[in-house]
Amino acid sequence: MFDTILRFFRPHRSSPWDSAPPWALELKHMQERILRKEDQQMSAQDDLNNAVVALAAGYGSLHTAILPVLQVIADNANGNSVITQAVANIQAVTGKMADDAAALTAAVPAATTVSPPPASQPVVQDPPSITPPSIDPPTVTDPAATPPTGDASGS
Repeated sequence: MFDTILRFFRPHRSSPWDSAPPWALELKHMQERILRKEDQQMSAQDDLNNAVVALAAGYGSLHTAILPVLQVIADNANGNSVITQAVANIQAVTGKMADDAAALTAAVPAATTVSPPPASQPVVQDPPSITPPSIDPPTVTDPAATPPTGDASGS
C-alpha cells in the first residue's frame, strides 16, 4: 500500500500534474478546453457587440447627414410630386434603418457589452529600512607607474 502512495507522490517530481492520477489529468484537460472555448465565445461576443454598435452608428450618421440634402432637394422640387414623394420615401427608409439599428443595439444583451476594468492605484510597499552594502571601486594603477621594488625571494 505504501508503494502505491509513493508511486503518485514522489518528491522529485517537477509538477503536481506529473504525478496526478489519470482522472485528474482528464479533468485538467476538460477545464482547459472549457476555458479555451469560453475565451473564443467572449471574443465572438465582443466582435458582435462592436459590429452592432458600428452598424447603429453608421445608420444614424447616414440619416443625420442625408436630411439636409433631402431638404434642399425638396425645396427645389418646384411642386413636382414625384420628387417630393421620392424625398419622403428616402427619409422614411433612412429613418427606419437608423431606428432598426438602434433597436438592434438595445436588443443585444448587456452581457456582450464588456465594460473596462476599474482603475486602481498600485500598491506601493514601504521602502526597505536597511542600508544596502557599498562596494568600493578597486584602485586602478597608472599604467605608467613604476612597479614596487622588493627582493626576489618574496619574503
